[in-house]
Amino acid sequence: MTIGQVKHYRFRAYNKGMHPVQIVTPDDGYYIHNFFDVKPWSPSGRYLAVLKLPFQDRLPGPDDEATVCMIDLHNQSIVELSTTTGWGIQVGAHLCWGGSDDELFFNDKEANRVFAYKLNPHTGEKVRLAGSVYQASKDGRYIYSPNLSVINYAQMGYGATLAPEYSCPPPIGASEEDGLWRTDVGTNCRELVFSYKQALDLLPDKRDVEGARFTFFHVKINPQQTRLMQVVRCLFDDERRELRFIVTMNMDGSDAKLSLPYEFWLDGSHHPDWHTNGKEILMNIRLNRLRFCLFAEDGQSFRLTAPFATGGGHPSFSNDGRYILTDAYTTEKEFVNERFEVPIRLVDTIAGTDSRLIDIWTLGGTEIHASLRCDPHPVWSEDNKYICFNGTPEGKRQVLIAEVSNLYG
Repeated sequence: MTIGQVKHYRFRAYNKGMHPVQIVTPDDGYYIHNFFDVKPWSPSGRYLAVLKLPFQDRLPGPDDEATVCMIDLHNQSIVELSTTTGWGIQVGAHLCWGGSDDELFFNDKEANRVFAYKLNPHTGEKVRLAGSVYQASKDGRYIYSPNLSVINYAQMGYGATLAPEYSCPPPIGASEEDGLWRTDVGTNCRELVFSYKQALDLLPDKRDVEGARFTFFHVKINPQQTRLMQVVRCLFDDERRELRFIVTMNMDGSDAKLSLPYEFWLDGSHHPDWHTNGKEILMNIRLNRLRFCLFAEDGQSFRLTAPFATGGGHPSFSNDGRYILTDAYTTEKEFVNERFEVPIRLVDTIAGTDSRLIDIWTLGGTEIHASLRCDPHPVWSEDNKYICFNGTPEGKRQVLIAEVSNLYG
């Protein structure tokens, strides 16, 4: 494989906030990073993995190609590494770094099969893997993923678009033959570590999910690399009805626990993420309004973590467990300003403050379908000195980085 030519350009300053912010993608197209729980920085912190989209005003068709790119943050340059048709408009091709700057994972597809590549972005060496990637272990030994060929039936933008002859909904019931898959990168062997049937078996009362089509959605590895979180979505042919719940397990699928029963995933609740202690889960739960809630992975010790603040967006904790970083949806009118911009928020759980760090336009105020929204998905750097997020400051999807090191000064 031959990688593209290195393109040098200048990062542009962005001045709508209280912290130094730069637009780090070039203005020649549309770019996104992955998700709020996947760091786009390489292990050394020098490089940033982004996906260049061919368009931003429609969902991808089965043959539409996006481009995997790597930004050199030191030299202010970008290189195109590979094309892929295995992407969605919300999280791209699930770009994930492995154990070093020489190991980048991303998805592609062939017929009805979504699979990952392991790519060395410096040499162009590319290895096709047996399974797909949703998240990768920090050492790059394993990649984990649910079945990405059916995930779009739960919600568009998170899997890959298949041709009509290969596209079909997940079957009714909880299969023992599909679920969460793990690929050993070294041996290139793929195994089912946790099935839909195992998720069903954790429910004390199974009557409410009779007739449901089981789909696994987000899978998340805790910071300690000891436990997995799996979001389960039970889809019904009556599209107005859906049940969701959360399970956690060891990295091999053993010792599974029901963390949040579907009875407690209240209407309007969303976006669970691991606390940095690796034992609790932070989530927006709609009580009287959206609130930032914490609960143990076994479902115990449920509590508000910032009682003074309204929840929302894509929340995650800083390494020390003090700050919650989040954004807002354009539908969360409490946070959208008169220019239809949404904030990057920082909630200090000790000082009791909720700060609007940055305002960013994300196509708010325009008539776009919800599946085409541009979510910022703010994510911390490993040392918490920077945050990376998406936006459309000039009308095109771009990736920005803000320096927040003074918070720890």
